[in-house]
Amino acid sequence: MENSNKNSVYEKIHQNYNYLNRMMIEEMEIASKHDGLTGDHREQMWINLFRSIIPKKFSLSQGVIIIDSKGKVSNEVDIAVYDEQYTPYVFQYNTLKFIPIEAVAVVIECKSKTIDEDIEDKLIKWSERIDALEPDPFGIARFATGYTCGITNPTQIKTRPIKILATLKSYARYGSMQKFNEKFGEYFDFVIKEKEDKAAKGIKKFDVYLENEGEPLGWWTKRLNIAGEDIKQEERNLEILKITNEHVKQRKNMFDEEKKIKMTLRDLRIKDNALLTLNLQLNQLLMLINNPMLFPHFAYAKVFNEYIDRENKE
Repeated sequence: MENSNKNSVYEKIHQNYNYLNRMMIEEMEIASKHDGLTGDHREQMWINLFRSIIPKKFSLSQGVIIIDSKGKVSNEVDIAVYDEQYTPYVFQYNTLKFIPIEAVAVVIECKSKTIDEDIEDKLIKWSERIDALEPDPFGIARFATGYTCGITNPTQIKTRPIKILATLKSYARYGSMQKFNEKFGEYFDFVIKEKEDKAAKGIKKFDVYLENEGEPLGWWTKRLNIAGEDIKQEERNLEILKITNEHVKQRKNMFDEEKKIKMTLRDLRIKDNALLTLNLQLNQLLMLINNPMLFPHFAYAKVFNEYIDRENKE
């Protein structure tokens, strides 16, 4: 393929993502002005977007509750991205789905209204309830060389979902978009929100913010897969994504040494194209997360039996 044709392909992809960005803003604003086209419709648009960029191995569902084997449950999650290939245990009650935390890779909260003090408090608590869920590493599986268990693998101790806030018209009360980003960047990995396109007056588009975009991939690996004190405990044993000097030399024509060693999500940012940036950054994180974990059948059997025993005593 000639260079001119190659350039045309990349130009078309770039343009299509920007067109999709503007189209989503317009359609969601129309939906927000008509009561018959509200929450479910906007969530379905976000599902369509994430379905188009997330690998097919993952399933996406609206309106789910996430549970763990300790008896804790999340608040309702607008959109969950989860694995059903290795963890096909979705407990369904009529239309409501309960998904084990071990299967969940991404959780998305969608908001269309201006975030007042009450909604802000609910969003923070929503995020904290997700963080409080505890995957159990005691899953057992047979491999060709014998049996394996999550607790014997120091890189597979815990995992937590990537958290995304997707919102319209939300930062006015914070004085500036930067203050809004900093507020919710503490609780969400990605913050997707509406902004005005400075290059095209009157045109709005979605922007993507990551509070920790400049952190190296090794930092993200530990943040997503090992929580709290476990980071300190296991840090001595892990050398995640360590780049050897020889490898750097071999790739010197593709990356300068500084960028190669750091390998941050900021290096995946595409200029003036928020949704294409989201595609690359989110999928890179999905390749770092320990999902799915081995499903801990014994842990869930225990929590069900403990509940039944309590009911019988009462």
